[in-house]
Amino acid sequence: MLFRPTPDPYRPHRATWRQPLYLHLAPLWDDLVEVLADCSGRVLDIGCGMQPYRPMLGPGVSEYVGLDREGTLTNPTVVADAYPLPFEDATFDAVLATQVFEHVPEPEEALSEAARVLRVGGQLIFTVPGVWPTHEAPHDHWRYTRHGLLALLARHGLELVEQRAQGGLWATVGQMINLELQRYAVLRQLVPISNLFFRALDRLGARHDLVLNWMIRARRAVKPTPTPTPKPAQMSAPIPQTPGTPKRENQGDTTR
Repeated sequence: MLFRPTPDPYRPHRATWRQPLYLHLAPLWDDLVEVLADCSGRVLDIGCGMQPYRPMLGPGVSEYVGLDREGTLTNPTVVADAYPLPFEDATFDAVLATQVFEHVPEPEEALSEAARVLRVGGQLIFTVPGVWPTHEAPHDHWRYTRHGLLALLARHGLELVEQRAQGGLWATVGQMINLELQRYAVLRQLVPISNLFFRALDRLGARHDLVLNWMIRARRAVKPTPTPTPKPAQMSAPIPQTPGTPKRENQGDTTR
């Protein structure tokens, strides 16, 4: 039989075309292999789990810090939440967060903290779902769109380097079908065929107004030069009074 189940308990992996999460995990994994090789200096991995992406980091990385809560499927070097982060400002050259920001109640706070600990010019790499069923309930709060992500970055002084769609319309449709097919012993044998069919359609050309997952690369912007505070407007000279005319109060008040 061609079908292969997802590992239980689940751990991040590069799924094959025989597995039900292939359309989601294969592009995510391949993209991270590509971009993490360029990281250097100190790297913070927020929500690191069992540190599955640590081996992807390039030789220029001088220190890796994995941050997460304690648990059976986590192996953090620092035990903490995504916010507030227990680090000084501007102490990391790169921050990584894979499939984390949909699980935090306040993503604005999490993104603000990630930006705070980045050095100027440092890069933030994160992935988030565009379309996905509820998972890890009740700790599943958000889904993201192209323009919503751009607005988040702008609000926290982060410049977009790259916004990559990890699966367009056809991959999204196929992945949702596979999640349902895998529930049935007979139908799950169709998953490998579904993977090949919808991946081929997605590669031929798919709309990206319905996206399975997003990868963002952003850079902490150079602090802008403070804008000078405008000087208060000078008071106009008093209007001279015509001799014999009673003096009016509130000369500049035209509503009276």
